Amino acid sequence: MTKPLKIAFDKSKSIEVETGYVVDNYLSKDSNMGYSIVRTHLDGKHPFMKNINSNRTYYLIDGSATFVFENEKVDIKSGEMLVVPKNTKYAFKGKFTAILVDCPGFDPSDDVIYDELLKDD
Repeated sequence: MTKPLKIAFDKSKSIEVETGYVVDNYLSKDSNMGYSIVRTHLDGKHPFMKNINSNRTYYLIDGSATFVFENEKVDIKSGEMLVVPKNTKYAFKGKFTAILVDCPGFDPSDDVIYDELLKDD
């Protein structure tokens, strides 16, 4: 059995990956737990993307978001969760803080980011 793992915020691991989208790294795939966990903050839009290897779970701590898929829009708010299956193209917008879990753990080489942005409503 593995030991319990306490994780604390480390400001040095906080990065702005897109304009208005900040990721605070808590547990990377290097931990050998089989998944990764980050806290994310968005105020704006994130371009279309997909992860070819990881299922992603977004749990909104506060705020609200709209996720856009090929044929569907899904709105979520604080206290709600959305699971995005691997290899699914999506984009999102809103103002929120969320916990993002990648399973298996996040590998940047698995992310495909498209130049395509969400259109304004």
